[in-house]
Amino acid sequence: MGLMRFTDNLTAYNLMRNLVRIRLLHRLGRWFLDRFISDEKYLALMYRIKMGKRLNLQNPQAFTEKIQWLKLNWRCDILTQCQDKYEVRKFVEERIGLESLKVLYNVYEKAEDIEIKQLPDSFVLKVNHGCKQNIFCQKKSELDLNHHINLLKEYLKNNLYYPHREWAYKNIVPRIICEEHLTKDGETLHEYNFYCYDGVPRLVEIVEDKAGCTRGNMFDLNLNLLENKYENPPLPSPITRPSQFDKMLEYAFNLSEGFPFVRVDLLYTNNRIYFGEMTFYPLAGLTKINPESFDFFLGSFLQLPSK
Repeated sequence: MGLMRFTDNLTAYNLMRNLVRIRLLHRLGRWFLDRFISDEKYLALMYRIKMGKRLNLQNPQAFTEKIQWLKLNWRCDILTQCQDKYEVRKFVEERIGLESLKVLYNVYEKAEDIEIKQLPDSFVLKVNHGCKQNIFCQKKSELDLNHHINLLKEYLKNNLYYPHREWAYKNIVPRIICEEHLTKDGETLHEYNFYCYDGVPRLVEIVEDKAGCTRGNMFDLNLNLLENKYENPPLPSPITRPSQFDKMLEYAFNLSEGFPFVRVDLLYTNNRIYFGEMTFYPLAGLTKINPESFDFFLGSFLQLPSK
């Protein structure tokens, strides 16, 4: 019995050791790819893996191909400002005014600087250089502060440029921002994500978040349903045009001026429009679009600038 236990323990130990080795090799391999492979070669490899086909950068036609081209060839300081969830507020104020900006409670350089007593009962904490790295607090008394402080520390270490070479993230100075919680009372939130080309909105993706259930579809600007298919359930048809849709379009026009492509993401709840963010590389351009023809349809609007 003692020998069997010893053998079982040795086997378990060897399995754990091999698992640790595999994880370490994976991290080292990813670290090497991230830092020692050129952006162009890296994106060509990622595109082949994710999309199952060769990346055409010489004469890109598909939207996902053109997004890779923009990552490599259209790099301006304004991208850094507009991708930064804190610095973009100045840009928004200059373009469309303050009324669409969420209330900003504080900005922190370090997670340890957060003074929970100084904050309202409900709020949202997020890093300014992240994606979907949000902490939603509905009641301070229910927040595990130590856990979330440690989480924010990890978020601050990340640089989203490296995983998919999204250049707009590369030079952002990491911070934590604390802003108002728009759905603290269970309100339904709609995202209106306008696909804008050379300052002109062409299409809108509408996503509904109701009690944690997400539904969405893509529409033309007359809110006619388009053929793009999502993994999430579709919105019910027909879509009701919100009373402030024209105001959203005006915001999208003004915010997208000067960019060959940007998705202007606006939030709508309680009959009020809020600025969400500027998205330059939707899904990093590395997710298959269904049907494939829609990838080329989206790409047909995008005229690439000269290098």
